[in-house]
Formats: sequence, C-alpha cells, structure tokens
Amino acid sequence: MKFLRGFIVVWVTVSSWLCHAGGPPVGRLSDTDYFLFISPSPTENIFWGKTGAFAKVVAKDLGVKLEVMYGNDQRFNVLKMGMEALQRPNPPKAIIVGYFFSITEKLLQEANTRGVGIFLVNTSVPERDRALVGLPRSEKFPNWLGHMYPDDEEVGYLVAEELLRQAQVKWPRKNSFDLLAISGGMDSTAALDRNAGLQRFLSEHSNKVILKQLVYANWFWDEVTARTPKMLERYPSVDLIWAASDLMALAARSVAPEPERLIGGVDWSNEGLQGVKDGRLSHSVGGHFVEAGWAVVLLYDYFNGVDFADYLGVTIRTHLALATAANVDKAIDVVTEAHWAKEDFRRFSLSLRPENKGYHFHDFFTE
Repeated sequence: MKFLRGFIVVWVTVSSWLCHAGGPPVGRLSDTDYFLFISPSPTENIFWGKTGAFAKVVAKDLGVKLEVMYGNDQRFNVLKMGMEALQRPNPPKAIIVGYFFSITEKLLQEANTRGVGIFLVNTSVPERDRALVGLPRSEKFPNWLGHMYPDDEEVGYLVAEELLRQAQVKWPRKNSFDLLAISGGMDSTAALDRNAGLQRFLSEHSNKVILKQLVYANWFWDEVTARTPKMLERYPSVDLIWAASDLMALAARSVAPEPERLIGGVDWSNEGLQGVKDGRLSHSVGGHFVEAGWAVVLLYDYFNGVDFADYLGVTIRTHLALATAANVDKAIDVVTEAHWAKEDFRRFSLSLRPENKGYHFHDFFTE
C-alpha cells in the first residue's frame, strides 16, 4: 500500500562513527535475558502509551522478552525505576529510555557498573550536557549502545510552517497572523528543541507570523486549559496556536472552540489524528512512537551478533511526518494496533534477515 500523494514520511539516519570501536558485540541473548523500556508517563498517556504498546508488539514478533515500566510524569521517578531494575538479581540485558536532565547520567553510570546496555530514544542530549555524557560507546560510557531521536528542531519548524501555509489558504487577504505557542516543560529537551525550531521559523517569517507569547504547560492538559483562556483574552487577535504535543493542542481547542483558529500539534496520537480528521486540529507531526520498537530490533540484533552501528552508526536521527486532512486516514491506519498485528517485524531484523543488507524501517510507513 502506498501513501497518498503529498504524504511526507522520510526516515533519515545521521550516523556518528566517532565513538564506534568496531568489532562484533559480545554475548548472545539467552532464555533469561530481557529488555526494559522505561516510559516517563502512565500507560494512558496518548503518546507514551502508544510507544510502549508498539515496542511490545515488535518484541513479541522477535520472540524477545520486553518489560515496560510506566512512570508518573516526574523525571525522578524514571531514575527510581531504572535503579530498581538495575539492582535486581537478574537485571535487564538493556534498558531503553529517554534522556532527562540530571537523570540519565546516573542511569548510565549504574548501568555501566552492572554491565547493562542503554539505548536512548525520543530526545537529544543538549549541548550543555554533552560534556557530561559524551557520545554513545565512548570511553566513559561504553555501555551506551545507541541513540535514536527525532529532529525536534525540524518538528517545531514544520508545525509552524504548516500553520502559516494553511492560514494563507484560509485567509488569503491577510498579510500577517498572530500566534500563541504552547510548549512542554522547561526541563524537557524535546520541548526546548521544538521551541528552537519555532523561533527559527519566526526569524525567517517575521513579517508574516507574530509570536504574541510562548507559555510552558509541562505537557499537561489541565495547565493548558487553565492558561490558554487567559492568553486568548489578553491576545484576542490570535489566529494560530502552535502546540508541542497533540494533547496540548487538543486541550487548547477545548477552551478555544472557535473554528477560525488553526491549531497544530505533535505526536500522531490516536486522539490527535482524529482531531485532524474532524477539523479540530489543522495538522499533527509524528511517527516517532516507533523509536522504542526499532530500538528493540537493533538491540536484538546487537546481542545476536549483528552490530547495527556498522549500518546506521550509533547516533540515529529521524525526520517525522506531517499528517493533514489530505492524508490523515493513512496516518490513522499506521498508528493502530490492528495495522501492527498484520506486520511481521522479524523482517526488519538483520540477524534474522541478513539478505536485507541494511535496515529499512521506512518500509513500515510506505508499504
């Protein structure tokens, strides 16, 4: 099955070879080995719940055990869960987790002591922290096996760019548009990177889009619904609302029901895509819910004798996709568990399918 015309979905890897020493990985998966994915949010979270569910389906196809631990939206709880798992008599073979300020370094240190692999997903490491953690497979943290994350600056730019495109179609006589931005947390790498993308867009289109205010809502529905009405009362001329997640975009729509305003989000959540379909949201940027699942594939291969670094490098950056009214039905299909159930994820593993000659994760979206 091919995507509808205009559907943008490209997976591009940016390889970092600087810290890859080469050579085959040590060890094979045994019957007692398992991987652990730590979600920072509860299972009902519309993004992280999907991310964990997808990873479980992939692991089941591969025949590898995957445990998922769900947090409570507090980053220190991620550290607590990770430390608990690392101190078990039989710790995980590898842990899949995001990067969190002052948290992940401690997990890397403890995992290194315990001989447990770490694979980071979903967020980049900010430059200010790079001196502390370095790069995957460095001398400091050789157990940090790989890192896959979306180009969140590009994501923030794309959400804003599509808002302007749709606004110019909707209001062809207007020369400029006022925008309200709703971001995640000030300690969130993803939020800060998406903010940077928004700011880059605004600097390039300063005569067309005017930012009235950027507010932080910490990814929470209640914070958005509490703050947005005040912002719209202060700035009634706002035409566009840029949101760093689908949940916050939908929360903004719930208190800004006027259909004239365009609201764009991020995540490709079921609810967000339904919002695009029924017109509550103008668009959603996403596809990165698959990262933990692809990490399962790469770790499975690594511990079964095929080092993904030889094909992708140790740093893998993904470019996300834009879902609008024109292609949202296809996006809805891709994110449903019924669609995943029809897929054989073993075909993405090089240790199981060496004839592939490389990783072709983009096929999941384009076939």
